[in-house]
Amino acid sequence: METPTPATYYWVQRLGRRLYGRKSQLLDSCRSRHCTSTQEAHYQHHAYHRVPSPHAQDLLRVKTNEHGQLQCRGCDQITYLLRWAEAERRKDPNHKGISPKRIIHNSYVELDLCARISNCDACQIVRRALLLDQITGRDAERLRHTDNQWPVQVALDIRPGGDSLQVTIEKGSGVPLFSATVVLSQKPCLAVGKKTKAPSAASRLRPNFEELRQIVSNCHDNHQCSSRYRWNSRNPSWLLEILGDGNVRVVPGPDHLVPYVVLSYSWGDPTTMPAEEWARIKGASTKTVNGVPAPERTNPFPRSILPETMQDAIAITQELDFKYIWIDNVCIPKGTDWDTEASLMHEVYGNAAFTLLASSSTKATEPMLYDRLAWLQEPKPCKLRNHFLYNTQKPLHEVRLDPPASQRAWTLQEERLSPRILYWTGQRWYWSCPEHQTVESSPLDLPSPACTSEDLTWSPPQRFLDVCRIGDFQSIDQEWLDIVEAYTRRDLAHSSDRFLAISGLAVRFLEAKMDGGGKTRVSEQYLAGLWREDLARHLSWSVASAVDSKGSHQDVAPSWSWASLPLCVNTKMRHAFRQSPHFQFLGVRQFSFDHTPVIPTVTLNQQVITDPRLRSKLVEQQGRTVKQIEIKGRFRRFISESSCAVSWEAIEWKRGDRVGFNFEEFPGRDLHSRNHDDGRIVSKDAHGGEVVGQLDYLVPPSGAYFANKKSDSVALADGEETELMCLELGELAMLLLQRNPGSADTWRRVGVCIGYEQRKGFFYGCESRTLILA
Repeated sequence: METPTPATYYWVQRLGRRLYGRKSQLLDSCRSRHCTSTQEAHYQHHAYHRVPSPHAQDLLRVKTNEHGQLQCRGCDQITYLLRWAEAERRKDPNHKGISPKRIIHNSYVELDLCARISNCDACQIVRRALLLDQITGRDAERLRHTDNQWPVQVALDIRPGGDSLQVTIEKGSGVPLFSATVVLSQKPCLAVGKKTKAPSAASRLRPNFEELRQIVSNCHDNHQCSSRYRWNSRNPSWLLEILGDGNVRVVPGPDHLVPYVVLSYSWGDPTTMPAEEWARIKGASTKTVNGVPAPERTNPFPRSILPETMQDAIAITQELDFKYIWIDNVCIPKGTDWDTEASLMHEVYGNAAFTLLASSSTKATEPMLYDRLAWLQEPKPCKLRNHFLYNTQKPLHEVRLDPPASQRAWTLQEERLSPRILYWTGQRWYWSCPEHQTVESSPLDLPSPACTSEDLTWSPPQRFLDVCRIGDFQSIDQEWLDIVEAYTRRDLAHSSDRFLAISGLAVRFLEAKMDGGGKTRVSEQYLAGLWREDLARHLSWSVASAVDSKGSHQDVAPSWSWASLPLCVNTKMRHAFRQSPHFQFLGVRQFSFDHTPVIPTVTLNQQVITDPRLRSKLVEQQGRTVKQIEIKGRFRRFISESSCAVSWEAIEWKRGDRVGFNFEEFPGRDLHSRNHDDGRIVSKDAHGGEVVGQLDYLVPPSGAYFANKKSDSVALADGEETELMCLELGELAMLLLQRNPGSADTWRRVGVCIGYEQRKGFFYGCESRTLILA
């Protein structure tokens, strides 16, 4: 029955406020020690004491619909959309598309009030969908932030495979702040109608550790993950032992392998946090005395002195009945040979019971454990106009790519080297091992939607380990390209760690191509992030769009390596490729020994190093010091000497979504042009097709070319296009090169050209030439 007047609602509010004190006490008394009860109590206070506007009171009024569900005025807009869909399908049974958006509440706070106090069943589903879509605890906090109180809108997405409600909270400009999906079905979920004991509000706010214990135990007892993917029986050099009474201590890794958990997390960005906060994170590291951890760490110490992410990781590990955890900042003591430890990450992660990935925190000083506000109300069936409304499980590939931890370079190898991973988000956990993937269950959840072809371009977490174990060399090479493409998008606190943060993956890659006798099956060699056996393909990497040269890392890597690019750059590594028969790798010309000295290539190749741990580490360490290589291939000018420069606008052609070139204003002329916005460069002979290249860097600012030595070494200045030379890598792939400043014998990479279908005979008749790339 509909509430009679706004005055009645006012007294309901008053009653809710009077009951608030007792409800808060009950929640606080039942809540686990892991739950942030202070935050939830603060949230309850604002939810019960916020005074709704008159219009909000109207939207919050509820009635009982034809299915016996409580339905608010705002959700009448959802039934309107359902009626609209029925009318459209009567006109066209195959109708598909998205409806106009309808506002169901004026803000998230209003939606939350309706779900909590008016007990609108549909609003509870929509509220839960928005919360579940937030990976981190901070994002869930942002939902109710006063600066983000924009209308909650829904649109109906009509598809042959099933309809859904697309929920958005947008600014006035139409920019989505938050989004979520609610699935519609005319069939009830199997869980509907089952009589089970309703969990208490306090238990719903906590993670389901009982279910998780069973999943972890089942994996270790019944799966082949350990026997197939465990690297060896060595423990890390140091582990953090979890003791009673909230204490921990740093201990040497026992002689026999013990079950331990590894934490993968984001330290955070030191430029965006207070100096004292960053100092606290750095201060968590273990100091050494005479080469061993200091007594204040080898003796029991309270875990409360560690940053919050580490504290909660220890609590989760303890809840799952594990005694040891490995945390990089604590278990790699200061003064340790960091190069050596970094190259052994495939052991640390490969031998672990599982890796705990802290997706719920954006920095080490944020907790992992939050109250699960999405489950504050018990999930129950909801039906509007013959449609059941269901929440869905966020797909794992989205959980992997969304959180801040996925933007950190170090976590890429931590994930790809881990056979078993526990992804910990703010509202639920996800488990992934080679034989099973699952998510913390809810009785009325529907499984994740099927992956699209776009989703499948991302490798599953354990694919790299799987192809390495099988020994499929072609797949291993392709997987490395996928790894690099994901890696170049990520950030690093110290750019000097560019190779260190991927060294464990490089070692594992190399081990996959070696046999137990210490000899390589193939003449593989690590070359500054690239690999010798497929070097032509690896050299053909491309930036998605030219980038600013100020952030380049030519001091870390040579111009021909993707590692010389600035951090956080989108690259394209994978494309159809067939190596040119004219391309040859002749050898390494120069090493840089700025880092730990390593054995020269000739010595390594002539000696049989039987210890795989030492052998692969030496190859990786040596590979990251390569500066110059000698190659051979067909060579010619990219732009003819008689070519004239024209503006990009004069030749660009657009018709709707189609983009191309129009040269009709320049008949019978050699010409070239450069797009100063994205770095594309085109060369056209008078009576031949065009060739379009992609430069790595944008044109440096006016005057910077001669004033800034670093810019001078990486960017092609305006007017120097005719100096470009090119070397054939594949049948439709070439490097764009410029003579290295100050040297007549060496060349530097400035770009690449892929897929020049209009000029397949571009290198026909050209002679091969030997070059030194730097």
